[in-house]
Amino acid sequence: MPPRPALAGAGLLALVAGGLFFQDLGRYPLWDPDEARHAEIAREMAAAHGWQRLVLPTFELAPYREKPPGHYWLVSLAYTALGVGAGAARTPGAVAAWLLVMVLYAWTLPRAGVAGALGAGLVAATSAGWLGLARYANLDMTFTACVTLGVLAGLAWLERPPPRRPPLMPYVAAAAGTLVKGPLAVLLVAGPVGLAALARRPRPAWRELGLARGIATGGAILALVVVPVALLDPETLRGLAATNVRRLSAASPHAAPVWYYALWLPILFLPWTLLAPMALVHAARDPDRRALVAWAAFVPLVLTLAAGKLATYVLPALPALALVVGPELARVVARHPEATRTRVLQLSGWLGVLLLGVAAAAAAVAARSYPVPALGRAAFAAAALAWALALAIALSGHRQHAVPLALLGAVLTLHPVFVRFAAPAVSALHSDHAMAQLLAEAGPAPVIAFGSQAPSLVFYLGTPVVHTEDPRLVRDLFDADAPAFVVTGRRHVAEIEALLGSRGRLWYATPRRRLYGNHPPPG
Repeated sequence: MPPRPALAGAGLLALVAGGLFFQDLGRYPLWDPDEARHAEIAREMAAAHGWQRLVLPTFELAPYREKPPGHYWLVSLAYTALGVGAGAARTPGAVAAWLLVMVLYAWTLPRAGVAGALGAGLVAATSAGWLGLARYANLDMTFTACVTLGVLAGLAWLERPPPRRPPLMPYVAAAAGTLVKGPLAVLLVAGPVGLAALARRPRPAWRELGLARGIATGGAILALVVVPVALLDPETLRGLAATNVRRLSAASPHAAPVWYYALWLPILFLPWTLLAPMALVHAARDPDRRALVAWAAFVPLVLTLAAGKLATYVLPALPALALVVGPELARVVARHPEATRTRVLQLSGWLGVLLLGVAAAAAAVAARSYPVPALGRAAFAAAALAWALALAIALSGHRQHAVPLALLGAVLTLHPVFVRFAAPAVSALHSDHAMAQLLAEAGPAPVIAFGSQAPSLVFYLGTPVVHTEDPRLVRDLFDADAPAFVVTGRRHVAEIEALLGSRGRLWYATPRRRLYGNHPPPG
């Protein structure tokens, strides 16, 4: 591969992905509940003293036993380097997303050339789920990076001629993923690599797998956390185990039907879902790419076995889909006869026109729920309609090869507009940042979260709040002369107002939350 075109492609991809993932990363406050909760756990880890804080996370100063500490290490480092804030909390996910896009490029480069590698990287970077979670302060992108590195290392090892030297990277990556989110990482690495090994001819011998060395290495990495936790707080280990077991049962807090990921995976892969069926069929017929199709199918199928489901859980399937779809679309753009000789492109293109039209309409409807500025709504709708028109003109002229380029252009235009105008509007409703500023100006006083969570309030106040559903506690505090506050959601507004009467002074209100104090608000 000539180095100059490969480096130029890498540079272009790095700039595009960097712009998508890091633009205005800290411009809007953290969203409730997930972003703020994970950010607060890392803030408490960074603020605490002693090495125990590195293995025993806390949330509102109470033990947090839902997730391992790996992701919070990274966020704590970001706080140290950048200061505590929304941008720093989102930085580990953005960096993981950017690095993973570059890894996909590097992995595809010797297998599909510069154009195919660019296709893989751009498809990953511009899919809806990737764009969203690259800028979202939770664990899923970091976890996906660990899992993907492990699978790609395993697939690259299988391509070597036998006898192969036993691999190590898949085991290390699986252990790292376990420290980020849990033992699901082992299954999501071992499953795709195992399926690829079974399909490989000749199959690798057992001794080539290096199971003893790999398990010992992964176990040693995990032991760095598990042993101290077992000694300091065995209940944390039991809590982590219970969390993973609970997801398998109907008692999971996120129980969802069996078809859940059949709906959400196509949504997360938009706009490339429109072109994915064609690419998946071609890849399934190609022995060299069949393992990628199996990988893309394995992730949602395994996750479907658990009763607990969230849309973000299926993010580890997107790298496999990008590796299948990206090079195929590069062939379409290059007008390769086998890639463009299909009516699927025409149908996909018109579906793209429809999708862009829906996006333009959504910009107008969004004003009913979110305070998006008129300029932002107009810019988004105009851009969506312009790309819809361009795509329709290309299809009318039988230029199906332009479909991927038009969809790429639409994403690269619409995403910055969304980040600039819509994301802050979402924060206005789904973050307590403004409320925390009011409370900070009011001075020290007890704050009660009545019947609701308040992670962003806790993060921006830098101190826990009192959680209760006991009306007597609220009434007693408000009857005293000392300042006191209560924050609650829409479901409890009538109850709180009836309870407090004239003692409850409204300090702050959104369609989602209300803040009351027992003294008049300033000014």
